[in-house]
Amino acid sequence: MKAARLLLIHPIGVGLSSRFWDRFITCWRASDNTTALLAPDLLGCGGSEHPNQQLAPEDWAAHLIDLLKEHNNAPAVLVSQGASLPIALAVLETAPELVSGLVAISPPSWRILEEPFPKMQSQLLWRLLFQGPIGSLFYRYARRRAFLKSFSINNLFANHKDVDSEWLDTLGQEAANMTTRWATFSFLAGFWRRNWTKQWQDIKQPIWLLFGLKATGIGRSRKWDDAQERIHAYAQQLPSAVSASIDGRNVLPYESTDACVTQLQSWLLHQETASSRFKPQFDPASRL
Repeated sequence: MKAARLLLIHPIGVGLSSRFWDRFITCWRASDNTTALLAPDLLGCGGSEHPNQQLAPEDWAAHLIDLLKEHNNAPAVLVSQGASLPIALAVLETAPELVSGLVAISPPSWRILEEPFPKMQSQLLWRLLFQGPIGSLFYRYARRRAFLKSFSINNLFANHKDVDSEWLDTLGQEAANMTTRWATFSFLAGFWRRNWTKQWQDIKQPIWLLFGLKATGIGRSRKWDDAQERIHAYAQQLPSAVSASIDGRNVLPYESTDACVTQLQSWLLHQETASSRFKPQFDPASRL
């Protein structure tokens, strides 16, 4: 597999956009200026359109597929971060010919990816909470710097000192536009939550997984979701995938940038030099 380009898929949430990848791209370019790095704003985020509508992985994937087709249909390695993974799976399901590999950084718990969220509950959240004045008030509160800092410390970063001004400034600037709330609300309503097992089983391209050694779930899932649980589950479900673990928690491209870039470049180099019959094996040393 020749990695001529990477398609970086940013996570979705308050203030998140393609700027999530800025630090990662700067670090990557310090050692490699030949690989094309595509980092688009997903629908409803950053500089893209902000439709007031429910958004599902297929909606975000459709725009990414169009982007890949605009670049001469050359296959790309999809790089997801956290819960943007289902978007990558939707791209793979719809246009596998445009994908040469899948990289899942800080993937959600396997249990999260196989347990559908009740559709009725999603619709009720959307109509009764997010579409009304309560939703608007919630977003105004959630984009406050104090809230963003507290949430990041409690749920995203391993070291609270890494929640720096650059991170908070970027989130605040991107969340200033209230119309970005529809993408966030689509995510919070759980429209991405379903059983993705079949999509995993259909993948023929190489898969690489990167876990943070201090990874945790967010919210109630923190009671059972941690790095050890994730690594063990993915090893069982995807025995042919390659994995690695580095220091950090849930936003590795930002909090552990150097190690994240180094590990990914190493895997890509190995893929490029491997024979056509190479079949990646899950690295047992990566288990905790």
